[in-house]
Amino acid sequence: MKVNKFIKSKIERDYFFVTGKIKIDVDYFIQKIEEGINRKDNENFTTNLMSEMTSYKYFLHDETFHEMLLPFNQLVDDNNFNYDLPWQLDDAWGFKQSIGNYSKPHHHLPTAISGTIMLTKHPQTLYFPDIKQELKCEPGAFAFFSPFLLHSNKRTKSHVPRYGLSFNYINNYRTGYNK
Repeated sequence: MKVNKFIKSKIERDYFFVTGKIKIDVDYFIQKIEEGINRKDNENFTTNLMSEMTSYKYFLHDETFHEMLLPFNQLVDDNNFNYDLPWQLDDAWGFKQSIGNYSKPHHHLPTAISGTIMLTKHPQTLYFPDIKQELKCEPGAFAFFSPFLLHSNKRTKSHVPRYGLSFNYINNYRTGYNK
């Protein structure tokens, strides 16, 4: 083998990171998450979330979830976060992090757009080390972000569980189907 050039470096990259608050039916979603983490198709302790969680597709066809996402959909359209590419919701799940639970550092690639919404007040935060930002855990607090941004949280020391929702949009031309 003859290698003519080998470059390993970093480059600046455009990203988006939006935080805010949204009105959300906390009781409805916590109840649904409890149901989802007890189903056989749950993803409890099998992903980057070292905690209980529903399946990745759990809220995909939930009408209340889709209604709650309408402002996010408008945000995508108004700000061209997906560079005029066709997009659609692909994953929508809920999680419950109890004492000792945490999230490993991870990203959401190869998706196009990612988001998370907190459902409860909790001392644990979601940290984005690449951009030195964090999301405090309060009902309705959200982060809407470029999926390549790493994020994680430390083990919770609280006996009160932290509930939340996460979701991803994909470019639907890539998959060859429409839902």
